[in-house]
Amino acid sequence: MRRVLVTFTLLAVVGTLTAGCGGGGSSSGGSGSSSTAGGQGGGNAVTIDNLAFTPATLNLKTGQQVTWTNKQDIAHTVTADGGAFDHQMPPGATFSFTFDKAGSFPYHCTIHPSMTATIQVS
Repeated sequence: MRRVLVTFTLLAVVGTLTAGCGGGGSSSGGSGSSSTAGGQGGGNAVTIDNLAFTPATLNLKTGQQVTWTNKQDIAHTVTADGGAFDHQMPPGATFSFTFDKAGSFPYHCTIHPSMTATIQVS
């Protein structure tokens, strides 16, 4: 059991390092950053827990940042349907993204497709 835990921990660390090397950046619509610990970006927080994004809909103004935090002991992703962001979320990880364009940004977890949510930016 300990060997499995050590292996999983190493895989999570490698995944985090890989994502930090260009695997989960940004394209049009904003900019992203990540870490494995940290605070919430300006009060606009999304929690990943119980196989759900909470809140399921978040309303923002242009230029505001959202910080996602994975509170589960399993990996997830934060993946925009339109490609604006795609970030791996090992257990305990955070990811922040600044929305610099107005619009509706639906997103999902590629590992658990039933996990969906939307960021509304005005």
